[in-house]
Amino acid sequence: MAPVISVPLRPPFISSDLALVLSLRLWQAGAGLLTTVLAVHFLSPEIQGWYYSFISVAALYSLFDLGLSMVLVQVSAHAFTGLTWKSDGSVEGEATAYFHALAHSALRWYGVTALVFVVAIVPGGMLFFGSKHSATIHWIAPWLVLCTLTAASLIVTPFLSILEGTGQIGRVYALRLSLAVCGSIACWATLADGGGLWATVMVPAATLLIPLVWLVRYRRGLLRIASHSAGHGFGWRHEVWPLQWRLGVNLLCGYLLTQINIPILFHTQGAVIAGQLGLSLAIVNTLGLVAQSWITRRVPLMARAAAMRDWHTLDHMFKRDFAMSSAIFLTMAIGVVAADLIFADTKYARRVLPFWQLAGLLVFVFSNQLIGVLAAHLRSFRREPFMAALATSTILTLPLIVWAAAHYSSAGLVTVLASVNLLLNLPIAFFIWYRCNRAWRHDS
Repeated sequence: MAPVISVPLRPPFISSDLALVLSLRLWQAGAGLLTTVLAVHFLSPEIQGWYYSFISVAALYSLFDLGLSMVLVQVSAHAFTGLTWKSDGSVEGEATAYFHALAHSALRWYGVTALVFVVAIVPGGMLFFGSKHSATIHWIAPWLVLCTLTAASLIVTPFLSILEGTGQIGRVYALRLSLAVCGSIACWATLADGGGLWATVMVPAATLLIPLVWLVRYRRGLLRIASHSAGHGFGWRHEVWPLQWRLGVNLLCGYLLTQINIPILFHTQGAVIAGQLGLSLAIVNTLGLVAQSWITRRVPLMARAAAMRDWHTLDHMFKRDFAMSSAIFLTMAIGVVAADLIFADTKYARRVLPFWQLAGLLVFVFSNQLIGVLAAHLRSFRREPFMAALATSTILTLPLIVWAAAHYSSAGLVTVLASVNLLLNLPIAFFIWYRCNRAWRHDS
């Protein structure tokens, strides 16, 4: 039996890495709130529906990613064992060629992905939004720019995931915080200036430009490795694809259960109702992002602990952060519900879903939060066991969502989402986690 090697934990309750992750999530939460206020103030209810529908359809880029950004964190955490960074941004160590091949293959994958995304999403969006064409809303130019920038920003994605997996969590999240701040400020300025739908392009622009400038300045060696060095000893089909395609199916299911609901309501109930759902989802999803911070910063450490069979460290990190992330979400959810009651008679409350529908969305997202934490723990073993269950659930749920949205508007849609997640998906996820966690340790 291989010796157990302990993965050190930082003693402070909030380490520097967690502080940066939390800063990003808290900025996203605060910025989301301010964006909500500005959208209500500067956009009409109809344009608000277009605004969130644009963002929702453009979010299809995550499906073209096929979960690779998450897989690269896991794979690079394993691949970087025994390697160190050089001053020029390249690496040195025994497994250098393997790491080079990983970076080169990842960049090539994302280059093809960006091209396919543009070819598919531009005409698809033109057909979809063209069916709801309004003479008073000029949407074609913003849509084309949004698609172009979103596709281009995919090119920098593998570098950030690889850096995160190699332990550069602080640097990566400092960079993500910078682009989030710049993108949000640009979005607010555009809204205040009357730019309308042009505000949707600001975050993708920052997502592309700021990491690209940083990589050229501080990690030019990594760019050179990925661009010119194919390396050897790395097989994408065996090292990445088995986990990637399963995560890709999971992301597709997640999109079909969340973001696609906005276009569904846009098509069946009109832009105003779609805008209410979009704004409500933006609020409750932000709570999930903040709560996930306690797990996100642990992903590389959990992967290394699993690789070294250090079960004590793996369990300690998982149990503590699972409890903390759940408590944080519930606390913030109570705050959202209270705020909705306090401001019930204002125009801001009328721009989101009614009280009980908003509460149903919170139940839906919290159950997703719990499932996501269980999945992150099991992915430390570089496996993805939830795919079959989630795909089956999605196939059964999606027709119900479309039917409920058409006949009962947002109330029916939210009822289906919350009920299926709480009564079906969450219990199944706990069963799978318990079974796999025990079996995989015995087999490793």
